[in-house]
Amino acid sequence: NCDKLFELLDTFGESNRRKREQQKRPQETIDSVARNIMDELNSLVEAFDKIDVKYRNTGRERSNPMWAKRVAEKDQLTDKMYRLVQKVPDSFPSTTYLISQSYERQTVALQRIRYTRDPLNLDLVCYMLLNSPSNFLQTRIMYTLAEILRNCDYRQLIQCQQTLLEYFPPSNTSRSRTKSQLLELDVESKFFNSFSGIEQFRISKLFVIRNHRLFKQFEDYRSELGKRGQLRLVYHGSSRECLRAIAENGFLESKKLKKMIVSDLKSHNSKVLDKGYFGCGIYQGFSADYAIYYAERYKQSDEIILSAVLSGRSYTVKKAGEKISRICEPGFDSHISPEAKEIVLFQSAQVLHIFIIRFVRVASAQIVEEEL
Repeated sequence: NCDKLFELLDTFGESNRRKREQQKRPQETIDSVARNIMDELNSLVEAFDKIDVKYRNTGRERSNPMWAKRVAEKDQLTDKMYRLVQKVPDSFPSTTYLISQSYERQTVALQRIRYTRDPLNLDLVCYMLLNSPSNFLQTRIMYTLAEILRNCDYRQLIQCQQTLLEYFPPSNTSRSRTKSQLLELDVESKFFNSFSGIEQFRISKLFVIRNHRLFKQFEDYRSELGKRGQLRLVYHGSSRECLRAIAENGFLESKKLKKMIVSDLKSHNSKVLDKGYFGCGIYQGFSADYAIYYAERYKQSDEIILSAVLSGRSYTVKKAGEKISRICEPGFDSHISPEAKEIVLFQSAQVLHIFIIRFVRVASAQIVEEEL
């Protein structure tokens, strides 16, 4: 009996040993893949160094024909880095790479942050923008900021804006153009500059919307549009409850609305005002006061939502009623109202919500001329 017991114990021990080995193999495989990726990244870092050595005496000045060639070679390596960092594990030491003395390793970290769109390292990225002597690295920092900006909270947006205001790239560079585009996300300026009438309002509160699911949906649709994927900022007025439902779930498309009964609409804080004079879709206004008019008149609300939309190819409606309750014009992605005050989108993926703006009406002030 003892011999049989020892035999059973040996069998059980051998079985456990095999199980442990099988469990180790997947982890060993993962570790091996991660090591290979890190080795490839290090090879790209070394290739960067070789480019700098290769163009040590040429390609440093923008007026030199070799400058474009040098930048193009670095861009190719950076694109390879971006593809590789998508495969590294979550434990990738981005911060260690960011604070490295090597511009090339810093470039690797920037590609990882650009991919994850994580504003966790925003302080370091902003510091690098103001202090890096490398024009190439500054360009990459700007691209990274552009990617992560929509994942930032209001405090981080203000921090980014302050950094950009202190950053002075040459006016004829892509860095300067990117700076201008990023600064355009100044919500308060956009709000006031969009007014089409003479009534005055001010922002009393701003709510930042962070919805990763809708962001991914929006980016996927933008990729499908390709060159037609240009952004436009628009406004929509509704009740506080409805705007929060929109921020969480996005807009309901017309085909879904048609299937919903009145009780379903109420549960979604939704109501169909009309059949849609310029098409049966999602209506947005180009001016804040136009959205405020709808919010106040139809919803007795003091809030509107600011969104980025992908208009794609827009069909301009000739007159009201031409496209009443109609789907999108074939070959187009959106409709524009005859007076160009509204845009009609037909897919919720075309809209990315950025801020909910609470406004207050301000009494018109008398204009007083001042002597210069």
